Amino acid sequence: MRSGGNVQKQRDDAIGSEGTRMEESKTFNRGIPKGFKTPSHIHTPTLWTEPELKNIHPQLTKTHYRLQCPHAGLFQCRLTGLVFLMEGEGEVLYRTVQWDDSLLHSTGRTPAGPLFSIECPRGSVRQLHLPHCEISSGKGFDSLSVAHVTGDSVEVLQPVRVTDSHAVVDITDLSFWGLLSYIFSSSVEGQVLLFHKPQLRKSTLNVHLLPVNVPVIEVEKLQRACRYIQIASNCPLTCGETYKLCCDSAMKNKIQPLKETFHRDYGPNYHPTFQVFLEAGTEDVELRLLKRGDEEVWIRQVPLTDTPPDTALIGGQEVDAMEQLRSVRQKFAETVSEPITKCLLDGLLQKNVINDYEMESVNVNAERADKARAIIKMVLKKGPSACLTMKTLLCKLDQFLCSDLGLS
Repeated sequence: MRSGGNVQKQRDDAIGSEGTRMEESKTFNRGIPKGFKTPSHIHTPTLWTEPELKNIHPQLTKTHYRLQCPHAGLFQCRLTGLVFLMEGEGEVLYRTVQWDDSLLHSTGRTPAGPLFSIECPRGSVRQLHLPHCEISSGKGFDSLSVAHVTGDSVEVLQPVRVTDSHAVVDITDLSFWGLLSYIFSSSVEGQVLLFHKPQLRKSTLNVHLLPVNVPVIEVEKLQRACRYIQIASNCPLTCGETYKLCCDSAMKNKIQPLKETFHRDYGPNYHPTFQVFLEAGTEDVELRLLKRGDEEVWIRQVPLTDTPPDTALIGGQEVDAMEQLRSVRQKFAETVSEPITKCLLDGLLQKNVINDYEMESVNVNAERADKARAIIKMVLKKGPSACLTMKTLLCKLDQFLCSDLGLS
């Protein structure tokens, strides 16, 4: 038979346990955005799941990314990796801006990701997920913090949580947001980005070693005369480590510099880490990235010839096409139709003469003639090969126009 004291103690324990569960439920519910209802029977945060992540391609303007979020939910930008937890419908405008080293000096930390300027006129953003490059097995996770930059001050915040790909932070207002780290020599998830600049005699391959959370499109913006080569780019990289790039046919294809030290680079310039000067007629090249002790960390066979047979012409024909386009640029802008302009843009994108960002920068022009001027100006900057491709496409799309321009 149980004593009265034991029975009373069990009652007290039960009441205390229920009180704890109620307090946990209150604490957790404060963290759930408006628009997301938690079933009444849920008392612990482990049973609540985030809304389904929707991956969206943003609109591009000359200065910003624009993400349209039609309702409450979790939305990820395909180009930057940023994720926004929305408590309702809203438009988010964002862009990368340059870190101010003088502001960070007092924090004892260094940038661990791009710095984003973020705006949302409706104030619907409740939480940010900032992409990071830390390796889950390393020490980098614990070193991450979030910088909230307003004016001439910076506030350092601890993330709500860190996933394999993002650091999550609750927000009450928007301005500049980015990631910081106090570890300067950690291994990170990296990427090797390749940009090919074809020329009549020797072409150039620009090789960038960058953290994986640098948006490719931010580098593409600065490589307008080059073609981005889409290839498996993931590669673990160590900050402060010295790397060397090697290629086959080393006697013909020259590389500079001979070696380079890797550091986290978050812009704004994104200069190439290495440059490979390729012998004329090189169709593909094998690249190998070595770190100290000649340990191979990345190897790829890189195709360089992507020009279709009908435009694979060299020498005088390319130069002639460039001179012809230059001489008719004004008349082209005045006479080309809107449908042909659209088809020409699609063709140039398909043949890798322009990239997505460049296509969007043309489309922001409201007037047909302004779009046409932007296209021909962009192609002329890319050199003879791009001009020949544009001429060939235009002749297929509108033979009458080409005859009138004297391009046939």
